[in-house]
Amino acid sequence: MKHIILCFFCFTQFLCTVGRAQNLSTQIEALLSDPLFDDSDVSIAVYDLDADTMLYTHRAQKLCRPASVMKIITSTVALKRLGCDYTVDTHLYSKENVSGKHNLYIKGSIDPLFSEEDLLQMSAALPEGMEVDTLFADCTFMDSIHWGPGWSWDDTPWEFQPYISPLMLNGGCVEVCATPSSPGAPPTVECRPQSDFYTIANEAVSHGKRGEKFTILRDWLNNSNVIRLRGDCNAPKSEKMNLYPSQDFFITVMRERLAERGIRISNIATSTTPKEATLIAIKQRPICDIIHEALMESNNLCAEALSYHLGALYGKFPVSQKRGPDIMEGFLEYNTKAPERFNIADGSGLSLYTYLSAEMLVEVLKLAHTDTIARDIIIAGLPQSGISGTMKHRTKNTPAYKKIFAKTGTVKGVCTLAGYAQTPNGHTLAFVILNQGSMEPRRVRNWQDKLCNVLCENRY
Repeated sequence: MKHIILCFFCFTQFLCTVGRAQNLSTQIEALLSDPLFDDSDVSIAVYDLDADTMLYTHRAQKLCRPASVMKIITSTVALKRLGCDYTVDTHLYSKENVSGKHNLYIKGSIDPLFSEEDLLQMSAALPEGMEVDTLFADCTFMDSIHWGPGWSWDDTPWEFQPYISPLMLNGGCVEVCATPSSPGAPPTVECRPQSDFYTIANEAVSHGKRGEKFTILRDWLNNSNVIRLRGDCNAPKSEKMNLYPSQDFFITVMRERLAERGIRISNIATSTTPKEATLIAIKQRPICDIIHEALMESNNLCAEALSYHLGALYGKFPVSQKRGPDIMEGFLEYNTKAPERFNIADGSGLSLYTYLSAEMLVEVLKLAHTDTIARDIIIAGLPQSGISGTMKHRTKNTPAYKKIFAKTGTVKGVCTLAGYAQTPNGHTLAFVILNQGSMEPRRVRNWQDKLCNVLCENRY
């Protein structure tokens, strides 16, 4: 009798689940009638992690560009393969040369969050007044290819596409802040970090009436680090732009900061650290900090650093850019129901060559959720709807407010969203929405938010 009652209960629950899934399908199909899809497409997958059931799919096997949603894969694979205790390290070494002076070696491994404060802390390990013959940048961690395959060359000089090197200070970028002064005079300019590595050419006019747009740019096409301010500066404006090359920017600023402490450096150069050099200081960056920045702020450099460190798993240096994506592909083929054909070209989603399916991304979200440590780190890093990161201004005053933890992705013609949704009955849904081919990202985001509301107002 008990067996019959249990079977009846399970059958009833199954019918309820089917009915709710059908209701969800009806609501999503209604959303798909939006004129938005007259000239664009979308792939969708929704999975109930508590019921272990796929609730809805729409073109979920189609290969699409994921944009920054790719960072979920990079972060998950990095946690699974490298471990949550892994650190990205920057080392400072010293070695006495034949003339009795010291050479310094700064050896990096792409710490994407290395700041001027970190530089000062490491430099504090050196005695004031120390005489240094040469400060060497050791860039042997990776090869000299500073961009990923399929990256758009004209996306430089903006901060989201820095020149990647083992030594990255301030993300390889300078922040230029301009404030209008008296009418007709040049605006006031402040730069962080300050350095002679770049030059400011202030040709702008405060409160000008010429009708010229105010711009802060550098001649990136010729790899010039002359930053020009032009036009009418009528309000404060700041731009963060990359500098070329990143490792030279790093050691130039380091030389300048050491000089402020009376440590004179005669030369700067690039070289491998000798085995007999003495370790002076080390800066260790926890992988969890890098993952959080990659997901919450969609930091491309953080995602690429994770990819390179995956590539360094087998201890072969310099690490090539391709090795990290290859390891991610192998991991997914072994641990998920990956399709026969897909392609990962980078860790950030900037590449024109990365193609994944919604079904595959749901598999990664499922995988992350089954690992308690990975789940906590990933969810803590994902932007929360209406609260934080790139979801801060979305879904306010709607059923999805605070109930979506998801990564956004946007490049020209692509707008994506993937993560987790909380339902009224306490279930957690893994969902993926890959919009492709629309030139109206704001309209797409509004549509995605409607879908999120559907996910968060139903019981499953």
